[in-house]
Amino acid sequence: MQSRCGNDLLTQYCRKWENFRFSAKVVHGFCIYLNEHFLRRKSEFREQEIYPVYGVCLKEWRDGGVAAVQDQVLRAVADVINADRDGYPTSSLTVHTVVGYLVDLGLSLNFSAQGGTPSSHSAKKKEENPNQGLQVYQKYLEAPFLADTCVYYDNESRDLLANDSVANYVAKVQSRLKEEEDRCMKYLHASTCNKLIKTVEDVMITQQMVRLRAEFMIYLAGEKVEDLKAMYALISRVPQCMDELYNAVQTHIRQKGLVALAKNPMAMREDPQLYVEAILEVYDQCDPLITKSFRGEKEFRTAFDKGFHEFVNDNAITQPARTSKKSSEHFARYWDAMLKKGAKRLPELDLENTFTRFMTAFKHIEDKDVFQCYYQQCLCQRLISNLSGSNDAEASMITKLKAVAGWEYVLKLQRMFQDITLSTEINNTFKSHDSYGRNDWKFEFHVQVLASGAWPLNPGSMGLQPPVELERPLTVFKEFYTNTYNHRKLTWVYPNSRCEIATNCYKVKHFFMASATQAAIILQFNDRDIITYGEIRDAISGNMSLSDESLFKQILVLLLKPHLLMINDENEKVDEKDITNNNLEIKLNLNFESKTVPVNLNQQIRAEQKQNEDTANKGIDDDRTWAIQAAIMRTMKKWKNMRHRKLIRKTLKKLPRFRPDDAAVEKNIEKLIELEYIKRSGKERDLYKYVPGIAESKPVQAHLGYIRF
Repeated sequence: MQSRCGNDLLTQYCRKWENFRFSAKVVHGFCIYLNEHFLRRKSEFREQEIYPVYGVCLKEWRDGGVAAVQDQVLRAVADVINADRDGYPTSSLTVHTVVGYLVDLGLSLNFSAQGGTPSSHSAKKKEENPNQGLQVYQKYLEAPFLADTCVYYDNESRDLLANDSVANYVAKVQSRLKEEEDRCMKYLHASTCNKLIKTVEDVMITQQMVRLRAEFMIYLAGEKVEDLKAMYALISRVPQCMDELYNAVQTHIRQKGLVALAKNPMAMREDPQLYVEAILEVYDQCDPLITKSFRGEKEFRTAFDKGFHEFVNDNAITQPARTSKKSSEHFARYWDAMLKKGAKRLPELDLENTFTRFMTAFKHIEDKDVFQCYYQQCLCQRLISNLSGSNDAEASMITKLKAVAGWEYVLKLQRMFQDITLSTEINNTFKSHDSYGRNDWKFEFHVQVLASGAWPLNPGSMGLQPPVELERPLTVFKEFYTNTYNHRKLTWVYPNSRCEIATNCYKVKHFFMASATQAAIILQFNDRDIITYGEIRDAISGNMSLSDESLFKQILVLLLKPHLLMINDENEKVDEKDITNNNLEIKLNLNFESKTVPVNLNQQIRAEQKQNEDTANKGIDDDRTWAIQAAIMRTMKKWKNMRHRKLIRKTLKKLPRFRPDDAAVEKNIEKLIELEYIKRSGKERDLYKYVPGIAESKPVQAHLGYIRF
């Protein structure tokens, strides 16, 4: 038989096996008494394996018949299967028969002849190792075959990568893996299938990851969806190789975002719409990549989120300020522009899509408290100036913020809308009372009553004296409100008021939109055309500090620049430096002309803008301080004793709206130690202890009020 090869060898081997097995069964029948009595008694007192006669015959075949022609049989099996791999027609019958004989041989060695029972020792080993019967097959055929497969596909991989594209290589590997699954069922035992597939994956994927990863980066840079999809489908079969792809996707998202925001950083610093649209464009381009190429797999989505988070909070716009707060501010001002009257109105479907895209980006900003502060300021201006383009859009925005950040996040925003509704009802009630003599007034008068805790409004420090025309309406409304609502205090916020003034002194009738201070200045020219600066200032406020007077000069300049009022010649440009003394004469320009209707004089001045920013930043810092202290105290109350580093880690986990640095947490730990809420251990300086008596009797101020522990 050793002189034969290929199919002839396998056919001859099968024939020899059938003859030998038949003879072994005959001999086993002659020795049936020996099997049933003598060997059974022996096996009860001995630990080594006791074979029946049939088993002895099979053992001899294994050690002699199989071992003698092992290499030839394996070579013949490999030749048949390799021929099938190369596309040549083959017959699987002989290979499948040889595999079956080897499996039967291993099983029969553990059991007695047909209808017999296994020895007690064999039964015990069978329970411990269910695959014990496959040992002959695994040793003499499976193991050498897998090694041969490794060599075959190693050669094929090298040849394909040297002479063909990686895209074709990926398709070929997928095809090969499917073929090997079918081939295993056709030729080999089912237990070999997983091992065979793993061998092919190891040779054609794991060992070629350097080349595959390099090509993956090229596909990713070009955003080739279909090629990435095929590459992912292949490499995902080897989980230990996926970390490289996750990192590559994260890096790609971050780099793409940084490049997009670095194209025109100067313009983006000044224009929030350019900034946010650039971020949303990156999202629009990269999200289909995750959804289509990687089937939205959780790990790839996580990598996308990490990369997006990195470039949104650290980019060419935020780096000069050395803080990520600028990103949150731009996000808030973007929606202020989108929701204002006069903004380009999007169809409802497009607006909803924009909301969804924006919320995806909003999730990644670190300083959500900064966004909350600026969005509240912008919403305040839209509501009190009646500049909201759509109440439905405003409500939808708040609903989506609530879904992302929680009800507590939008509590003040919802209260602001409630106040506007209540103010309308209060004004309607006020108008219905004839006892206040409203019919004697020559103008419309409307008051918005707003809760001081919900609205970011500053009454101002200038001590404005309203125009004489407004004195009676203000007094009457205050009397009405005091009589209607007991124990409430009204504070007039003049800097945020608006006046509409109609003119009768020009060739064309103009309408001016002005602040209360501007209206008080303009109305003084009803009786005279020329008034000195000192007289105007004293009529507005009798006692001004230097800072208030500087602010007043800037407000006056807003009336001088459009030449509504003049110092000298109407063609001269003026600023606050030109207002030098109290005797400076200011005259009304009776030749004033403007093409806009109405004429908006109520522009924000630098001082007010800086004051608003300072107020906002101080409010943010105060809220953060209280939130950090509250998080520290919650942690210490739960754990009682905690090490320094562990306390910092747990505190940071309790602050989802912003991420302070370690120094900020340490500073507040020291503050709480001074206040005796917590204390250091006497022996270990990095160990803190909760002080229950003091901590439970004192409230710690938090960003929504007071929290008692």
